[in-house]
Amino acid sequence: MLSRNMILAIVVIVILAIGVGAAVVLLRPAATPTITLWYNSTGHYGDTEPAVAQLVKAQIEATGKVTVNLQSEDWASYRADLAKGNLPMFLLGWYPDYFDTDDYISPFYSTSGAQSQGSFYSNATVDKWVTNESTTVDTTIRNSYFQKLQNQSATDVPYIPLWMTNAHVVYDSDISGVFLHPVVFKYFIMNKPGFDHITVGTTDSPTSFDPALAYDYFSGEIINQVFDTLLVYSPTNGTLLPGLATQVPSVTNGGIGTDTNGNQTYTFDLRPGLKFTDGSSLNATTVKNAIQRVIRLNLAGSAEFLLEQVAQLGRTPTIDTPNCPGPCTRIVFHLNQPVGLFNEIMSFSVAAPVPWWYNQTGAQQDLVNNVVKVTGEGPYQLTSLTPNQQYVLTKNSGYYNSGLYASFGIPTIPILNKIIINRYSDSSSLKLAIQTHQINMAYRTLNPTDLSSLQGSAASLNLRVDIGTSPQIRFLVFNVKTVPFNDPNVRRAIAYAVDRNSIVTNVFHGFAVTLYSMVPPGFFGPDYSKPVFQTIYGSLPDIAKATSLLSNAKLAIGFYLFQANEIERPWT
Repeated sequence: MLSRNMILAIVVIVILAIGVGAAVVLLRPAATPTITLWYNSTGHYGDTEPAVAQLVKAQIEATGKVTVNLQSEDWASYRADLAKGNLPMFLLGWYPDYFDTDDYISPFYSTSGAQSQGSFYSNATVDKWVTNESTTVDTTIRNSYFQKLQNQSATDVPYIPLWMTNAHVVYDSDISGVFLHPVVFKYFIMNKPGFDHITVGTTDSPTSFDPALAYDYFSGEIINQVFDTLLVYSPTNGTLLPGLATQVPSVTNGGIGTDTNGNQTYTFDLRPGLKFTDGSSLNATTVKNAIQRVIRLNLAGSAEFLLEQVAQLGRTPTIDTPNCPGPCTRIVFHLNQPVGLFNEIMSFSVAAPVPWWYNQTGAQQDLVNNVVKVTGEGPYQLTSLTPNQQYVLTKNSGYYNSGLYASFGIPTIPILNKIIINRYSDSSSLKLAIQTHQINMAYRTLNPTDLSSLQGSAASLNLRVDIGTSPQIRFLVFNVKTVPFNDPNVRRAIAYAVDRNSIVTNVFHGFAVTLYSMVPPGFFGPDYSKPVFQTIYGSLPDIAKATSLLSNAKLAIGFYLFQANEIERPWT
């Protein structure tokens, strides 16, 4: 048995040991806080994404105040995680849904839109401005609100605009009808003499082919071949044409009016006898039910807010079908407030009608028991689907509107019987496939080095390389509800630290341009863009200002000393 004195000695030694250990911990320099930057790893934006992430990491770490941990995941997981709020800071891109400047505002700065982008930004005043710009067609009034919105965006910084990529496609020189359309890439107007099909290569991948959920480029690209909407775009520009409807509503033709309660209405008359490819009827009731389904489901990360908020249909939309039963071809939308771009939203995939049997409690699965369950009424059917490998589009022989583009010199659509889309893991594999004519077309996405190489060898390979300006923007997103990005000064510090010119020069070798507003310049009629991030944060990084802001910010740095609580310290 230990003596009393020995026990006392042991106690003293333990106390001294604890004291010394605590002193060592407390005197140790504060650990550098770590934040995580997420990016897509599976080619949705091409294989330049890791290089971009590395550059942004280095630019932020140049402050000496923070360490950046890089994480990546496949596109489907990435899209789901950002919608769930699981990504605090991440790289994202945007391609317009409809041909209006609002499409760079509502999806990002309205409360409901910001949730779909994973920023969870919310500002009541900004919500009012968004509503005001979207409910008028007066360019002077709209310009005023767009300027306010852009100014506020650079103050609150839920996003940091970085660059704009080019649009490019490489294809066999005998293929005609290839247009780098600003909204929709149309396979159904393409032709290759002597062939009944073409094979396309891509590094992109979809998330869902249900219009109620899909909200990314590649998913939308397939949907636009398989589904039609009330209105559709011309083959080469943003002009709207009648699709399922017989005319584009206007005040002049009576399609835009006012109901007895003083609410604005949009009336569409459908073409008679419409059917889905499974033979089921498509009428005014079908359209009504599809719109109500999107709003009722309100799936995370979807474009539901475009119908509920931007189109002003509300959570319980008022939609009339006055000649049902009967012809059932007229549908009347009653808006909560006037909207100047309702027609444009009706041309986007979220408004595409779906058959009555589509899942009414969640997203419709693309494959059920290995059978494709994607059913529309567009020029093509999706007849074969191997996830992340191959997508086969087959001609819809009963397409209701084969002469849609006759006035553009395209007598019938679809021209080709089949489009086969093969997915490649990286740009190098995609380049090799088009070089060796394993595929007839490479669309999304070749890296700048491979694209430049193909430009130089195109003639000898009997290829064409089309490169054009693109409305696609790239940017950083902050989940403003998560620490430390709930502190605006942390977001502003990173805005000072980023170097757009380095990204454009070192990663894209000139095949991109710097971007200083989420509203890109030079698109969609009146140019409302204002380079607010250049004005406030400069054209070049300002590490001193970034460091100063981070020095005054706080981050919870957890360390445990015998079960001690977490201690919050400044970034010193």
